[in-house]
Amino acid sequence: MTVGERLRKRRLELGISQRELARRLGVRYATLSDLERGVREEMTIALLRKLARALGVTSDWLIGMYEDEDSEPEPAGVALVGASVHVGRPCAQRRAR
Repeated sequence: MTVGERLRKRRLELGISQRELARRLGVRYATLSDLERGVREEMTIALLRKLARALGVTSDWLIGMYEDEDSEPEPAGVALVGASVHVGRPCAQRRAR
């Protein structure tokens, strides 16, 4: 499951529209729409934290560090602008290779 799919899934579970979530976060509606559709694959750590707080999830869950029953076997990836953080495979998976 991608970051956008997780974002959309959780937002819908909470019954929040994209416009309402954007308003709460102080970001453009188009930003959320692009993230959910996979058009935009980069976000700042600050935005990731805001999204996680607003959706009541951890940033780790949002970027796909942990699988859930609906997850695809491959981890989700996202580029964090302004950070040198790798968010691909969790450490345990990297060592297993």
